[in-house]
Amino acid sequence: MPRLSASASLLLTLALLVSPLTVAQEIPATPLPSPAAPELPPTPAAQPLPTPAPPTPPAVTPLTPQPAPAQATPVKAPPTATAPKPKATDSLTLRFEASFPAVVNGKKTTLPYRETLIIPPERLAQLRAQGKVTASLDADLGALLNRVMAPARDARFEVQPDGQWAVVQHNSFKVDTGAARAALAAAIKDGQTTLVRLTPTGSVAPKRTLDYFVSRGITAFLAGGQTGYDGSSPARITNIHVGTRAFQDQLFEGNTFSFNRMLGPITTRAGFVTGLVIAGERTASGIGGGICQVSTTVFRALYGAGLPIVERRNHSYQVYYYDPQGLDATIYQPSQDLRFANDTGGALWFQSDWDDAQKLLVVRVFGKARDFDVQVQEPRILSTTPSPPDKVVTDATLKKGERKQVDWAAEGAVIEVDRLFTRNGQVFKQDTLKSSYRPWPNIFAVGR
Repeated sequence: MPRLSASASLLLTLALLVSPLTVAQEIPATPLPSPAAPELPPTPAAQPLPTPAPPTPPAVTPLTPQPAPAQATPVKAPPTATAPKPKATDSLTLRFEASFPAVVNGKKTTLPYRETLIIPPERLAQLRAQGKVTASLDADLGALLNRVMAPARDARFEVQPDGQWAVVQHNSFKVDTGAARAALAAAIKDGQTTLVRLTPTGSVAPKRTLDYFVSRGITAFLAGGQTGYDGSSPARITNIHVGTRAFQDQLFEGNTFSFNRMLGPITTRAGFVTGLVIAGERTASGIGGGICQVSTTVFRALYGAGLPIVERRNHSYQVYYYDPQGLDATIYQPSQDLRFANDTGGALWFQSDWDDAQKLLVVRVFGKARDFDVQVQEPRILSTTPSPPDKVVTDATLKKGERKQVDWAAEGAVIEVDRLFTRNGQVFKQDTLKSSYRPWPNIFAVGR
């Protein structure tokens, strides 16, 4: 075979370097599009689930765009006549907007009401890949519509973001559910919509409307009372609940408020159970033990509202539930009551709530707006008396030799509280509440 010259050898080498095989290896292959991943249902907190990691990264296109390798050459998609795809950061919001009738500062108005369903970007990409309203999205839409079309709720006072109280009437709204689903489906398919607005086609008012309050002149928050009941027994807490229900969304019309009349009889038929009550020289078991938690809280509300006291008696000794001391009120049916003169010129409305987790009881009273303010000053201790020595009493319910503490020591005290009435920043009236507490020993019950 003849030898090639140096120039011929060089030409052959160049030919091999530019062969078709080499050129084909330099053009990156376009990967086949992956099938659309099935939509993942939303979590209970309506947050998007993270995109699952692909089992074989080279063959699966991730839902969230990833940076391409440095050596890869991006391949541009051919132009189409369809609308441009939304940004990866876009979400879709379905928003229902309406308003509730309300009374603010004594005037009828409305307050905005809104319910919202937000479909986050990751979930929206999956939905648009499938091009339809899936079962899980339909369930989310149904939950939103159920809230909107929930039964109407009676008007009552609600505190607003600015701290003011307003009477709010929660109507039930009517919505064309078919149109709502169609609007959502269209937004999924068109690839551009980021907000779908829903509006009511009608509404249904509750039984108790704004006029219930306006016709009686009840438009203003007067005062609130608060006490804690941490350490209470289950029986005592039951009696607090039963007693408080008599002051939950309750109307009082009359010249003299009576706690016992509002409460009704303290009986097992009414739901009260046996608890501890102060009886003479000791704490003993009795039906309704703990009801004074309610009477004390009601007292603080009406006292703060500036109503004149007609009848009130403090407890025999300082009860730790009722800190600060000097602002408590005991009742004992039928002889001992808590009464106030209603000088507001209108009716009174009570709203009360308890929180067993915080062990907190709150009673609020509303009525006709006053042209003055009431300021309850801090209690003032005039004198104290040391607790007496421990005391032992017999208890037939205990086993022989069994010993149980039923009372805890408390020093005696005389306490005064001033109440100031001001108008335009000037005090025009003042009264003083005086409470006298006996010194109280530790008391231990022992079995015979």
